[in-house]
Amino acid sequence: MKKLLLLSVSLLISAVSFSQKIKVTVTEAQIFNKFGTHDNNTVIESPDEDRGKKTIDCDYIFDLEKMTSTFYSRSLGGVGNTLPIHNVTKQGSLYILEIADYGRIVAEFQYPVKIYVDVDAKTMLYTWYDQYMDRSFVQQDHKLTMSFSGMQ
Repeated sequence: MKKLLLLSVSLLISAVSFSQKIKVTVTEAQIFNKFGTHDNNTVIESPDEDRGKKTIDCDYIFDLEKMTSTFYSRSLGGVGNTLPIHNVTKQGSLYILEIADYGRIVAEFQYPVKIYVDVDAKTMLYTWYDQYMDRSFVQQDHKLTMSFSGMQ
């Protein structure tokens, strides 16, 4: 019985230690958009609209084990949501997370989202495409802090 209990505790500890989470707190961001479908650099370098740098206060928690993305904004009065991550691509220290967001204009509308998180450079780009208005968006996060748990 003791061996079974010890084995159970060991398995539980190993499961917790392999939990992979990235937490990003953003305090300054800038949104760019360009009509049409464009890559991120094109949107940033020649936008149709640049909303300027804005002071914000929000958290993103990317749980790579549970495949969820949780957003919480203190600057928007406590607005938040949790969405499933559909795909994760890892290229060195860069994680590309694919999510379907919804309801920016109409609750039923869905928006394909890609979030680029570089854990070594400590940078994040939040990008989405609005197929209803045919616009590409890039949110460049200028001031942020990043923490990790269980990352290898």
